[in-house]
Parts: sequence; structure tokens; C-alpha cells
Amino acid sequence: MSESSVVLSNPAAHVLQVAINRPEAKNAIDEKTRVALIDAITTGLNDTDVRALLLCGTNGIFCAGGDLASMRDMTEPAARTRMQSGHHLIKLLWHANIPVVVAMEKFAIGAGAGLALVADHIVAGENTRMSFPFLQLGLVPDWGSTQSLIRKAGWGNAKRLVMDCASLKGSALLDLGLVEQVVADDSVMDVATDKALEFSRLPRLALRQFKEAMRRSTQNIDAALAAEEDDQTACFLSEEFEEGLSALQQKRTPDFFSGSSDE
Repeated sequence: MSESSVVLSNPAAHVLQVAINRPEAKNAIDEKTRVALIDAITTGLNDTDVRALLLCGTNGIFCAGGDLASMRDMTEPAARTRMQSGHHLIKLLWHANIPVVVAMEKFAIGAGAGLALVADHIVAGENTRMSFPFLQLGLVPDWGSTQSLIRKAGWGNAKRLVMDCASLKGSALLDLGLVEQVVADDSVMDVATDKALEFSRLPRLALRQFKEAMRRSTQNIDAALAAEEDDQTACFLSEEFEEGLSALQQKRTPDFFSGSSDE
């Protein structure tokens, strides 16, 4: 096991790099990692010397999504606590008054995609995949994806991506506006660091006011996340999620016809 599930560094002046560090789990996010990310990002946002955040993962992988092992057999309070923890993290990034850049390597799956999409700027490798497998698991999109996906790709594309359980890479991500840059796989970290450094030189007050104006133009994120919490909690407790998770672990196609689908 890694000593720390989140690693902090300063790759450039005034840039705080926050790296998910669970290589044994392809940087999937468990409760320990959610708490560590919240603590690290809160500290960074409160540090006046930090003028840009750079989110990434270690070992050339961004994030494999939520930790599946911790999802099974949750009670309703446990499911809501899980959702609230992830949403705390998303709110921190959504309301951040400094630039947030993501270095998206290898893949960003499910919650990993939601974490990336809340950023101001995503740099992806040409072979990096962003995947939305929620419905295959009997779940709804979470981690703010119900808002960020529509905001970046448009209502029609967002619906298609989720209903198709899509997995896209490279130019397809760029064409849909899901990422801002696609570069060679071995250049992602360098380009993302340069972009964070570039953003760190922007005027702090004007940038804060601009980001606040942009947030006012979108649906209230708090209301959207509250709705996500209710929807996903119901899904976590459903037979469909149990079937979806079992099918994924057994590498088979899920059968959503045999269980109850409306309760």
C-alpha cells in the first residue's frame, strides 16, 4: 500500500500539484483518498501563495473512478455520507477562485471523469480515455457530472454519452469540448504544468470576479448536487446496482431484467 493516497508538490512557482496516489487501485478514490483530497485542496485554496491547482494521478494514470470494493452492501446513511464527501470535494473545485488544471493521463472513469470535468482546463493524452459507465452499474452520474457534462458537451451530447455508456479518447474528447487540449501521451504532465503556470500569472481579483460571473450563468450547483445525492443513494441501495457491480467484477454483461427496477 502507498504511504499516502495523495501526494503534494510544487512543480512551478505558485502552482500546487495534487496527485492521487493509489497505484495498486489505478488511483480509484476511496474514503481515505476523498478526505485527503479535500484536506489538500482546502489547504491550497487558503494559501495566498498558491495561484493555480494542478490535479493529476501518479504512475501515469489519472483516476479509475470510485473504489468498487467500498460500494457493496452500503446502508442509506453510508451511501449519503459517501455522496456528501465526494460532493464536498466537487464544491471546493467548482467554487475555487483560482485556476484548476487537470492532467488527464491513461483514463478518467466515472467519478474520475466527474472530478476532471469540474476543472477549468483539462490536458489529455492522445490515448487517454474518458468513460461514463454509470448505467452499466445501475447508477446515475455523480460527482457533479449531471451539471459539468451538460455544461461542457451540451444537453444532447451529455444524454447520449451517459445512455451509450460511452468511452471516448483523443480527438473525440476535444471535438465534444470535454477537454481543452490533447497532446502526446508523454507530454501531458509538462503541458499541464505549463498551463497551470500560465494561469497562475493572471490577475487574481479579475480572475476571481470572472469565475464568479461564469458560475452565475449556470444552474445552482448546490441544488444539483443535492438531487444527485438523493438519486445515487437510491441507486446504491438497489438490486440493479448489486447486479451491475457483480457483472463488472465477473466480466459479464449485466442482466437488469431479473431484479426489481422501480423500487
